Amino acid sequence: MTKSVLALRDLPIWRRVNERAGFILLVSLTSLDEDLRKIMEPGASSFASRLSMLKTFKEAGCTVGVLAMPFLPGLSDDDDSIRKLYTACSDSGVDYVMPGGLTLRPGRQKDFYMKALAAVRPDLVEATLRLFCENRNSGAALSTMTRAFTKRLSIIGREFRMPWLLPHKAFATILPPHDMLRVLYRDMLELYNEKGIETTALRVSAEAYDTWLLSLRRYFRRRRNLNKNWLHERFEEAAHDGELVEVLHNSRLSKFTAAVIQDDARLNYLTLKLE
Repeated sequence: MTKSVLALRDLPIWRRVNERAGFILLVSLTSLDEDLRKIMEPGASSFASRLSMLKTFKEAGCTVGVLAMPFLPGLSDDDDSIRKLYTACSDSGVDYVMPGGLTLRPGRQKDFYMKALAAVRPDLVEATLRLFCENRNSGAALSTMTRAFTKRLSIIGREFRMPWLLPHKAFATILPPHDMLRVLYRDMLELYNEKGIETTALRVSAEAYDTWLLSLRRYFRRRRNLNKNWLHERFEEAAHDGELVEVLHNSRLSKFTAAVIQDDARLNYLTLKLE
């Protein structure tokens, strides 16, 4: 994860890492406005050079993503600015964009930001203070505004057919199968919730799987005489002898899981269908 194009210096090394173990470049990018960048990120590489770096890494065979956060209220969170950013990301071959709004934790963080904002856009100070008037420990803005902004981001993401989570195909071969499934189930919960799909059964199965996997991991860690591949072998055994089906206790999810493990199927995070 970086805001610096210095990563290009080591591209040959990262390419070899990607070929052997998998590599993902994540770049922080929230706007194309260089004047704004010079004020808010004076020590970081230009937005244009970051986009160029993303394209170069993508052409080198690496997965690339953008951390589009935080969008700044009144400065970079309007639809036009966000759409221009998504267009640039799409043109650069970005695999996914994870967007998010600004959080201002009470105290030093909020004070620092408000002071910086007052110096360049005093007209936005009052509105920003109203947005964060609840002074939540998390730094979150008013829930009504957060929900509205999240909805806008979701609409734009779908418009550009851009996933907001690291695609399944990107981590499927990087993580061992038992961990890959854990991430996949959790991603499915978020993706289905976003679309308003009922997830109670999936949540129960995902939690049962978490509990089961954690118990195996604890057993593995406590017995030093086990070989380093024990957990992987134990998972494969459970997948083939029906134990995993019993753990999930969900025929539909079990069939889905078998396709992922045995047939190397991958879930498309846009269509929510296996490919």
